[in-house]
Formats: sequence, C-alpha cells, structure tokens
Amino acid sequence: MNNGMSKKTTKLVAATGLALTLAFTTVAAGAFTVDAAQTTHYTAKPQMVTAKSAVNVRAGESTTSKVLGTLKKGEKVYFVKDNYGWSKVTYKGKTGYVGTRFLNIPGKQVSTVKKAEPAKAVTPTKPSAKAATTAPKKAPEVKKATTKTVTAKSAVYVRADASKTAKILGTLKKGEKVTFVEDHYGWSKVIYKGKTGYVGTQFLNLK
Repeated sequence: MNNGMSKKTTKLVAATGLALTLAFTTVAAGAFTVDAAQTTHYTAKPQMVTAKSAVNVRAGESTTSKVLGTLKKGEKVYFVKDNYGWSKVTYKGKTGYVGTRFLNIPGKQVSTVKKAEPAKAVTPTKPSAKAATTAPKKAPEVKKATTKTVTAKSAVYVRADASKTAKILGTLKKGEKVTFVEDHYGWSKVIYKGKTGYVGTQFLNLK
C-alpha cells in the first residue's frame, strides 16, 4: 500500500511540476514579446493606460534598448505620448518606452498629416513694350589721335616701348623731326622710320 501511495504521490508531483513549468514558460514568452514599432502616429492626452499583454518597458525607442522592466497584462502605466509606434510612459518614476500596439489607450486617434501643397507655377513677366522698343544707347565714339610733326630738343633715344629698359630703335638728333601720335604719362608715341616708337616727352618740342 505504501508503494501505491508513493507512486501516486510521485505522479502528482510530476504533473504539478509540469503545469508550473508550462505556466512559467507562457508568462515568460509573453513578457519578452518583441516590441515591434508601427508606422502610424496616434494622438491622445496623457493618462493612465493598461497593457494588453505582457510587454517590456525599454529605455529607448528601440527593441535593442535596455529593458527597464516588464508590464503584466492589465497592469497600469502612465502614458505621455505616442511617437510612431513607441509610447512614452512613466514607469516606476522613470521615463520608458513601450510598443503602442501593446497598450489600451482610450481616445486614441490617428493623426492626419497635412499634404504639402503643390508649388504654384510662376508666370514669366513679359517685357514692357517701352523696354522692347527703346533703342540701345550708342557707345561713346573713340576719338582718333591727331598726329603732328615735332622736333627733338636734344639728342634722345627712340625706344620700342614706354620704358627706359626697352630696346633702342634709333636716336633722334637735336632739331630732328618725327611724327608725334600721343603722349602717355611722360612717354610720347611717335612714328620713327615707319615704325612705332617711344620718346621721353620732355625731350620733344610739342608746341
């Protein structure tokens, strides 16, 4: 008889252990359900809400964020706001985040996003008739240099450019005549033996 009682007791303990194991496994599985984020944004006032099922409370809006704790099914938590699938909550005095789809939020509504208005076509402004008919102003005429014959006050070099270091094309003797073209800051442009040359203006009698 003792053996019979012992066998019954063993079976009862085993069955009880199996039931507890299954129950624990079920709760654990629910507690660590992945907090899948949604793409819908909801609006609702801050309030106390309840968990639809066991769900993790995380430190950030990510399934990889640190787990601060677990809400049991029906457990209340203070809802602050929803941010596209993640609800900001106050959990045991700390800020946490829970997947919005795991919470019963009274007065929850889908927020509407205002569509951007298409840009208005800009009509190009037509030029006025006055502007179209106005003739362009003429550029000022360039006066041609007036040449004249001048004489050298003294013997002086005729150079290829307006510089003392420029190549010497020849030499004007005192009183020798040359065709003067124009004066440029102390250098007179002249025609010397059919070529353009330059002579120091101070050495020429321009009057």
